[in-house]
Amino acid sequence: MIRGAAGVVLVVLTALATACSAPIAGTPHAATAPTAPAGGGLPLTAEQQRLAELFAQVRSWDMCAMHDIDAASRATGYTPDELLPYREPGICRLVMKDPGGVSEWELQLDVFQVIPAEGAGQPLDVGGVQMPQVRDNDESSCAYSYPIGSPGQGDERWGIELSVLNISPDKPPCDVAREYVTAIAPRMADPPLRSAGATMPALDITSSDPCVVAAAMVPVMSGGQALGPDALDVGDIGPYTCGVNATVDDGGGKRKVRASVEFALSATEDVGSATVGGFPGASNPLGINCQVLFAPQDVQLVGNPGQSPSVPVVEVDAECDQIDALATAAAGAIAPAAGRPGANALALGDLDPPPTAESVGAPFDPCTVVGGWQAYPADVQPTPPRPAVPMTVRPQDPFKVGCTFNAGGIFSSLVWGTPTEDGFSADPAARGAGAVAVQYGGRPGVEQTSTNTGNGQPTCYSAVQISQGIAAMVTTLPDDPCRVNRAVLEQVAQKVP
Repeated sequence: MIRGAAGVVLVVLTALATACSAPIAGTPHAATAPTAPAGGGLPLTAEQQRLAELFAQVRSWDMCAMHDIDAASRATGYTPDELLPYREPGICRLVMKDPGGVSEWELQLDVFQVIPAEGAGQPLDVGGVQMPQVRDNDESSCAYSYPIGSPGQGDERWGIELSVLNISPDKPPCDVAREYVTAIAPRMADPPLRSAGATMPALDITSSDPCVVAAAMVPVMSGGQALGPDALDVGDIGPYTCGVNATVDDGGGKRKVRASVEFALSATEDVGSATVGGFPGASNPLGINCQVLFAPQDVQLVGNPGQSPSVPVVEVDAECDQIDALATAAAGAIAPAAGRPGANALALGDLDPPPTAESVGAPFDPCTVVGGWQAYPADVQPTPPRPAVPMTVRPQDPFKVGCTFNAGGIFSSLVWGTPTEDGFSADPAARGAGAVAVQYGGRPGVEQTSTNTGNGQPTCYSAVQISQGIAAMVTTLPDDPCRVNRAVLEQVAQKVP
């Protein structure tokens, strides 16, 4: 029985099956499932019950801890860039970046149905486990799946799927996939548990069962009525989603009421315009229905500079007349946190953070020296305001630290470094043809215009000599980019010794 907030008891006539507490049957070995019954007491079919027990185990796995950064470096030849959950708590993406350019490999782990690729060759044998090639692979991508669980005859099979992607690969994607998946196969066979705290921040949302949360909404859906036989059924079910359908008598006849719960990731700026069950949330139209989401966990997942942080959320989709009450009921069913990160936990997010002014001995921070965007002419400042973005510095870059200011039609960067022989200089003679001597705040400098080869727009290079090194700017803008550099460097020259 499920008791609603108003004390109404909902009788679910289908008996609750006992969840499996032993490892998943078959190959590979899997982590022990939680002891609480899976499915929240909803009337699941035999196949749904099997999946609910499997998904309870899947939620206990730390997919990001399943990655191996050193093995990824060997397989791709690239350097680690970012490790973060993607779209939902159970998908984890490791990004590897070409140290000499902008190309990158994306290595993604997910739990998904095993869908063999059309025309795929023989499965990959990893320690006696047959891993089929899955999805629609092409010259840019490839995926293999490590089967989990023991489906019955005709039931769908699920697996831990590794997919790799590179838009312009310098190695065959399937070669990268095979090498990497072979390296991490032991972690697939014995998945690391979230309770071990191998990564941080902890994603407490995975302690909840979406079907338990959906079950808490049923009394609201039924209007407090006790539902009879066959009046309640479960629709879609996944590791992080559960949908329910109820047939209710509203006085004028019977009608079907549907609602669903999904655990996902949302941009932090999209959460907080409302409060749902005491949690920061938001409300959005969803076609003829409505969606309310809330963040039950005070955590931000912060990746590469310039990318919006994300937060784990619960999304409730239903008819608009019940959506607020349903979301409140869902918020009351979220389980408490399961564990805390360990002392040596790997921090999720940016794996190669940009250098800071302090780390390179710069006399100023390019992101804050003149108040971010405040020194830029008013007509190019973004609305609404946005933060400056610290720059990644590659081995071939002449500067030591920098910040980008991009918005609308302006692309601008402010950097600091020491002069180099290849033209990173405040001396017109070192810059060559077209460079002219100027002054910023009474200090010697240079200004040079050119054309951006990418978009054909005017570009201006400007630099000023300071006591330690030079401050330099490059701005691309259709309307006189040098005026932007002058406005900013005038203030830099006045503020920096």
